[in-house]
Amino acid sequence: MMIDPAAAELVSIFLALVFGASGAMKLWDLEVFHGSVANYALLPRSLEQPFAYTLPILELASACALPLANTRPYGALLVLALLLVFTAAVAINIARGRTGIDCGCFGPALRQELNGWLIVRNLLLAGCAALLLIPASARALTWLDAVTIAAGAAALAIMYASMNVAIGNAPKLRALRAS
Repeated sequence: MMIDPAAAELVSIFLALVFGASGAMKLWDLEVFHGSVANYALLPRSLEQPFAYTLPILELASACALPLANTRPYGALLVLALLLVFTAAVAINIARGRTGIDCGCFGPALRQELNGWLIVRNLLLAGCAALLLIPASARALTWLDAVTIAAGAAALAIMYASMNVAIGNAPKLRALRAS
């Protein structure tokens, strides 16, 4: 089984945009992100800061590896590992009833309380990353492929950002409806 190279490029650019933005926003204010990590209450205090400072670097590393065909599988595996950690942390805290904390997904730029939609979102992203582990066929890309890849990656990024804003605003909308 092989994946079309245009589909592989599109998915890799989309994931690179997501993980590049996520890593950059966390680096923008590491202290706020450190607070988000601490709020999960999953690590010993002594590991919270090193984890918070390392995670954005790993996200940026995956974003750099994904667009390049030679490093794409490594980037995809790193994304899958990160998503496993993120999803487990969210699921554990939801199971504990600790949903009122910020997920920290995009640092201080977008506050989102923990909920099941974050798990669904992460599973969809993991599916995208898993697609990149399938070898791409040797078909040469054309200018039309480049236009399709660029437009598709932009559309996916806009849909992803819109979904995140909707997830983030859901608690506020519920509070407005209740009042």
